[in-house]
Amino acid sequence: MKLMRCSAVAVAVLLSSLHAFAQDEAPSADEPEAAAPAEKKAEPEAPDEKTTEPATASASVSAPAPAPTAAPAPAPVDYVGFTPPPEPFEIEKGTSKIRLGVLLQPQYAQEGAPDAEKTSKNLYLRRAGVIVGGTLVKYFDFFVNLDFPNLFKADPANQSGGTGKNAPGLNVQDAFATFVPTRLFEGYADYLKVDAGFMLPPVSYNGIQGAGTLYGVDYFVNTFRRNVYGTADVFKSAGQSPGGRDAGVQLRGLMLGDHLEYRVGLFQGVRLGPVPSSTTSEAVVGGLNFFRLAGRLQANILDGDPNYFHQGTYLGKKKILSIGAFYDFQDEYFFRGIDLMVDIPVGPVILTAQANLVQWDGGRFMPQLKPASSLMAEAGVIIRPIMVSPFARVEFLANEKVTATEPQEQRYGGGLSFWPFGHSSNLKAFFTTVQRRPAPHAFWAGYLQWQLYLY
Repeated sequence: MKLMRCSAVAVAVLLSSLHAFAQDEAPSADEPEAAAPAEKKAEPEAPDEKTTEPATASASVSAPAPAPTAAPAPAPVDYVGFTPPPEPFEIEKGTSKIRLGVLLQPQYAQEGAPDAEKTSKNLYLRRAGVIVGGTLVKYFDFFVNLDFPNLFKADPANQSGGTGKNAPGLNVQDAFATFVPTRLFEGYADYLKVDAGFMLPPVSYNGIQGAGTLYGVDYFVNTFRRNVYGTADVFKSAGQSPGGRDAGVQLRGLMLGDHLEYRVGLFQGVRLGPVPSSTTSEAVVGGLNFFRLAGRLQANILDGDPNYFHQGTYLGKKKILSIGAFYDFQDEYFFRGIDLMVDIPVGPVILTAQANLVQWDGGRFMPQLKPASSLMAEAGVIIRPIMVSPFARVEFLANEKVTATEPQEQRYGGGLSFWPFGHSSNLKAFFTTVQRRPAPHAFWAGYLQWQLYLY
């Protein structure tokens, strides 16, 4: 009996122990399975050198530490200058828009001559232009530039009331309309544009730049030599626009992701005059000869430019590395060449370099334009922190047959530009020496130009 009572007590104790063990192993209904035992939570951490290290991998998985907040990146600056460029003056109504602009270039020039011992001095307006452009009903653009070139520069041939200053009147420098049919298709607007009017034909890269965005004080001397044939100096015309313009119609566009630019046009060119009648022949009507044709292809290794006028420098807004070739002809006349343009921001500077190699021959069609070639190049850097750019320029003219009116010529020059407001307002100084053969001696020229430009 005593044995049975002891056995019962032992069984009861064993069952009670098993029940308590089972309660310790199984989780409660209101406690998650991943919770650690209470006695584990109460254990203090050992104060050793590891207490300052990051949490373990298991701890970071269960409760990751918040990442430190990164400082906001500075907003990109898409202009060069001490302040942003001014907004263009525009009036917009519906699908039409009109924009007004101005280009002023007051200039001081001191220029020598190959047959004179002293230099001329002039304080005048190299360009004084009023610009009007815009868009009509989405598909049509227009651009008109009215300009007084070389206003009030000394010119004995144009006395202007006895003052000896040049006052040629208001010139139509550019006047053309552009039809953009591809604006109908989203993302294809730059594939095809049709220009018609008075414009720059597609010749060298320097020859299709806008005057308000040039890198130096002016175009290369021989860029528009076709239009100043028969003279030894630039800006003296033999009956055509010395600014290189011509009336016509042109197709242009960008393809292959803006990496290929094409321009091809039909232009007025030189019109042959009438032949009067005689006792043995009838009169011949003038202007019967065919028109002038010009075309240009340009490979854009980096960025392209859909605008009509290219820039001498994009002031860091684009990365330009372009190679181009052109051919311009009418009857026996031809003008052809290749060119290279580099305009790339590199750290605190903007590197700009341009080279144009051209060749021309008027043949019997334009006998005044003798066979010749020219290499024109310039290079420099814009130092962004101080907005100053030193630059150098060289230009070589080689005529096939050297005469007094078709000389050999070498020009070496350099200058300094200050771009406090980019193209909107800048100051440029340029000095060049000229070695011409045949000529009694070499001579030099210096220019100081201030520009005010809004468009």
